[in-house]
Amino acid sequence: MKRCIGTLILSLVCAYTQNLLQTPGFESWSSGMPEHWDIDDSIRVFQEYTTVHSGNCSAKESLFTQEQGRADLYQGRFEVHPNTEYVFTVWIYDNDEAGRIRHGVYWYPTGSQWYSRFSKDSTAWQELTLHAMSPSDAESAMAFVRAYDSAAAWDGGAVFYVDDASFSAVAEQPPFLVRAWHMPMNPGDNNPVDVYAKVTDDGVITFDTLYYGVNDLSSPNAMTHTGVSYDTFQYIIPGCADGDTVFYYMGFIDNDGLATVSDTHAYYVGDCGLAINEVHYDSPGPDSGCYIEISGDGGHVLDGFSVVGVNGSNGSQYATVELSGHVIPADGFFVIAQDSSVANHDTVTQEINLQNGPDNVELRFHGIVVEALGYGTPNGWVFTGEWSPAPDVAQAHCLGRYPDGYDSDHNMVDFHDYTIHTPGEGNPIVSSHDRKHRGVLFTMMPNPVRQNVTFGSLLTRDASYPVAVYNTLGQIVLHACSPMARLMLPCGVYFLKTTDNAQHLKIVVVD
Repeated sequence: MKRCIGTLILSLVCAYTQNLLQTPGFESWSSGMPEHWDIDDSIRVFQEYTTVHSGNCSAKESLFTQEQGRADLYQGRFEVHPNTEYVFTVWIYDNDEAGRIRHGVYWYPTGSQWYSRFSKDSTAWQELTLHAMSPSDAESAMAFVRAYDSAAAWDGGAVFYVDDASFSAVAEQPPFLVRAWHMPMNPGDNNPVDVYAKVTDDGVITFDTLYYGVNDLSSPNAMTHTGVSYDTFQYIIPGCADGDTVFYYMGFIDNDGLATVSDTHAYYVGDCGLAINEVHYDSPGPDSGCYIEISGDGGHVLDGFSVVGVNGSNGSQYATVELSGHVIPADGFFVIAQDSSVANHDTVTQEINLQNGPDNVELRFHGIVVEALGYGTPNGWVFTGEWSPAPDVAQAHCLGRYPDGYDSDHNMVDFHDYTIHTPGEGNPIVSSHDRKHRGVLFTMMPNPVRQNVTFGSLLTRDASYPVAVYNTLGQIVLHACSPMARLMLPCGVYFLKTTDNAQHLKIVVVD
């Protein structure tokens, strides 16, 4: 869901970089085709000298099929940059009631994006314009102009004219929100929540705001960041009452006056007491025997809960298992199995055959994510898990927590690569040798420390991030997500811990 912010001003962008399309005005032809362009077998193109938008020629396009599947005039593949706004424009002359035109782009390797509007019957040339943000993994693109039959009885015949196509990057790019997330994923009563936003820009971000509301967004509260580390903004939403749902979104403006508004995110307040504990998603050959194990107290009613598979390539939901009507068994493990071959299964559904990584699986309560696991190498895919992803394990392996049910809100720390499957049972012990970065955090300067010290100068280089800072009441007052984060806390005694509580340090902060 997108929201508009009154204090953010969206600027019209008129400056573009060079046109990435060759022969964009259809002036040069060879063997009956405009150079560098190609067509599907449901249309024909002809060099046109009379009905022209500019220059000497246009492309006259004739649709002659009753099958819609292959009716494209296209060019590609040309190199593009990820996370970049492009503008694809094309001029269309459409005075034929039997058809219409729209255009789109195919990003490699992600997929297609289409302009939602179609050409209209007119005796004048009309410009179709598609503003598109390239995906994080975009390497190249292909530009399409697609013909559609719109006759009352599909007769497969229509004539259009195409001219002056352009595909170029916007010269001044708006801020790009790479990822937004919060910790903890499912906070307890009155527990503050840290929100993080990783934002990039071709200049400098000069204004940022987080808006949040409790149970609705009719009158949101506004706040600016509490800290910035590299390109990651941090905010702290105050603790709320058990049973509340908190909604939030963010807006950013750069030095060009261009703005970006995030989607709306949400979290449920009140520890649900459940965890995704073990996942097996890739068996040798055709997948069989896959499963997801949920841990919790025996007798915990699962009404309102669901398990959802989220596609790592585009963030779409591709599998859903509703858990209402089920209860966590007395042993504390609820096993959702692909088939009955899975030991100790409690329910069976083909929906649980999750995709191989990079991918995600979420546990939701009335549609709100309360637990999430993402697995795969962090290289631009859509990650919806907690902090950083767990590994994408090999065939016949599985991902599991140790200790069972332990949740630090950090997938890489919480999940381990197991060769032994234990659905409905406790996960095997992971030795201290196998667990990363266990032990005591070592400081590079003696206590006391100054308020403005960076974590990189305070802690040794092998320190594991993020680092949580607790006060003497046991409350988390700061999360440091990188060595560049600064302490910036009032004078007093604090305790530093990694999110798996495996490393710890007591410090005294002075002016």
